[in-house]
Amino acid sequence: MEESKTPFLKTKEGGLTIAFSVIIAAFFVEVYGLTMDQEFVYIAGFLIILAAIIYSPVDVFIIKKK
Repeated sequence: MEESKTPFLKTKEGGLTIAFSVIIAAFFVEVYGLTMDQEFVYIAGFLIILAAIIYSPVDVFIIKKK
């Protein structure tokens, strides 16, 4: 069996790993904003989480379709 030479972060699994890491980091940003009562910070964290969540469907159904 030949092993593929594609770097892990370029694969679908690697992209989902990056998205998960971004979600975890944005969660801590959001919690920090909530504890400091800074609306802009926790809204920014929430928007980052949303962007990371929709990364996979956009990649599969829009970007890779072209």
